[in-house]
Amino acid sequence: MIEFLGWIGVVYSFLSMIYHRYMHAYHDQVYAYIRKKYGDGGDDDMKFPSKDDHARNAKKYSYFTIFFASILIILNLLR
Repeated sequence: MIEFLGWIGVVYSFLSMIYHRYMHAYHDQVYAYIRKKYGDGGDDDMKFPSKDDHARNAKKYSYFTIFFASILIILNLLR
């Protein structure tokens, strides 16, 4: 059961890390597209995370990925 939770943690944190790195790299293009597609012309009604927020979250999820991968490595060494 612990190994299953470790795998779920690794997959979730890895996918979150990839998402935030992508959003950090293409921040302006993505939010311009969202504003154009779903906005009704008013810029004040849509609040988006900043580029720094995505960089901070990418770093956080990188650490989570390392943590969960370490747990899985330790569990496999104990067998």
